[in-house]
Amino acid sequence: MATGVIGSFLVAWANSSFAVQSLNITTDAANRINLIKESYVIEDVWFNGTSPNQHEYITIRNSGDLAIKVTKIYVNNTQVWSTGQTITAGSYGTITINQLAPAWGADKAQSIWVLTERGTEAKQVWKS
Repeated sequence: MATGVIGSFLVAWANSSFAVQSLNITTDAANRINLIKESYVIEDVWFNGTSPNQHEYITIRNSGDLAIKVTKIYVNNTQVWSTGQTITAGSYGTITINQLAPAWGADKAQSIWVLTERGTEAKQVWKS
């Protein structure tokens, strides 16, 4: 009788363990597929103002099949924005950055780095 109880317990435990592993594998596969379907470009960047009232405008076009959520923007390797903005598939969004640093000037190269919630990133250099 004890063997039957222990055997039943092991079967129940194995079934639940395999169900959890199956769910994890399915979720991981879906996340990877969505990461591949996520596609966007930094379409335009323009700079406005003088110190200390500098503004940068970054237009991001979502050319993928899924909505993206932009979570962070870096300028010259300094994080300047982390508010979060969702851009639907096939559309674009412009993000305004009111920054004081890093300072930019005429004819200076600016490295713009955009990251999304799913982990994709785009990095481009623009000239102010």
